Amino acid sequence: MNQFFKKTGLFLTAFAGVLLSSRAIRAAVLTEPTNAMQDITSTFTSAPRLADGPAGANPFSWGTTKIQANFIRDGHLTGRTDKLIVTSKATIVMQESKTERYVFQNMWNTLSADAYSELGAGGKSGSVSSDKREMNVTGDTTVGVASDHAADMAKNAGKRVWIGNKVQTYQASSKKSNYYITQETYTDVGQITLKPTITGTPAATNPNISGTGTQTGDKISVVVNGTTKETTVKADGTWGLNWGGKLPVQAKMTVTETNAYGDKPGTVEATVTGTDLAITSKETAINLMPSDIEGYQNMSDDQVMADLIKRFGITAIDKADNNSSTGIVIGTSDSQFLKNLRQASGGTSVSTPFTATKSGETVAMANPLTVTVGAGMLSFSTMPARSDFAKTMINGQGQIVQRTGDWNVGVTDTRKSGSPWYLSVSESPLTNSETGKELSGYVYYTVDGQTETKIGTGSTFIASGQKATGVGDTYKLNDGWTDNKGILLHANSDVTIGSYNGTMDWSLSDVPTK
Repeated sequence: MNQFFKKTGLFLTAFAGVLLSSRAIRAAVLTEPTNAMQDITSTFTSAPRLADGPAGANPFSWGTTKIQANFIRDGHLTGRTDKLIVTSKATIVMQESKTERYVFQNMWNTLSADAYSELGAGGKSGSVSSDKREMNVTGDTTVGVASDHAADMAKNAGKRVWIGNKVQTYQASSKKSNYYITQETYTDVGQITLKPTITGTPAATNPNISGTGTQTGDKISVVVNGTTKETTVKADGTWGLNWGGKLPVQAKMTVTETNAYGDKPGTVEATVTGTDLAITSKETAINLMPSDIEGYQNMSDDQVMADLIKRFGITAIDKADNNSSTGIVIGTSDSQFLKNLRQASGGTSVSTPFTATKSGETVAMANPLTVTVGAGMLSFSTMPARSDFAKTMINGQGQIVQRTGDWNVGVTDTRKSGSPWYLSVSESPLTNSETGKELSGYVYYTVDGQTETKIGTGSTFIASGQKATGVGDTYKLNDGWTDNKGILLHANSDVTIGSYNGTMDWSLSDVPTK
């Protein structure tokens, strides 16, 4: 039944006794309402209230003594409440003649700005005295909300609901001619604002999301980047779900709690924390020498990793942080990798998937990078394109001619420590560039400035050494040379004026020359 009544008069209704109001304090977690009927009399506040009816009508009271309802929470109606049992104890007196027909009803409605919107009503049986036009209305009346008004009840959550009485009288023509309405008592529909929470800060690498809800059974909707997943609030007031994969970094997470009781939905938001790391390398494999491995023996793990990162050309960025590399640590999850690398010898390969770590999150390269240790190399590190002897005045006597220009001969050794090397040199005759005549004299090598080792067309041993422990051991032949040490030229007394040229052939070997 849905009837709207305009106010046609003002009547005060008085009661013997007052229904007291007593709001219960909501617990941290509210229990989900059920269809069971509960006594909610104490939550109603009795009028005297305004009574509507024709001018001159006498107000009446049915003497409401008890009110029960379904889908009750915290002693209050909810948006799903659709049934009341109203208990009355009174006798009412009609003003119309005894020949009129009467319809007696308990009714309930919600109060709006301009009219009373009747949500439901329940008929009251009883007998009318023919002499006194009285009716005993003592007993229970079931008052229900019609199915087509269930949505209205939910919409009115948070408003006042009135329990009242109505008597309608009918003329013989069956046309309704008069009515009386009294609003005897009212309560608030127990609408609350739902307040869900998110436990902690959502992290991209943790697919398990949880929090708390306001009421058991409420629906929790979690939205991240347009994707929605749902769960419900459990009996202990918590909710949880597994997202089923990594959450998008820096995405906004919105959690909304709703229910079917007309409560105001609650929403809480959070930002998914974490990183979006990417790691790449320019090289997938590098070659190291035994000397490199030996050098690692006295280096810290961080220093070794820094050297490998440089050699491989490894870089890492956080796409969630404007592609910054700040705070990213590049390493490996293989705890044995550096140990195996330090123990590697010639011909050995060691591989590992390198990782990038930031804020507790780690991403690994798709494929491992490989370090191969070779046998090492013995080679010239420097070799002058041209070496000169100084211009000298002829004085008819034998004399020593000093060096000038570049004489820097360097030897680099990346082999295993202790590996020997031998340096030899041969020299073609120095000849006059104009006459082709050979120089009267000879080139020689001296270590101490006294003992001379002539350098001729045959291979002449002049120096040796062995690989020392360290990275890239280098030997420079001319270190420590002085005016009377090193390679020098002895010009005889009969040398003739001219410019002389020749070549020197250097040879480096890991075995002695014959």
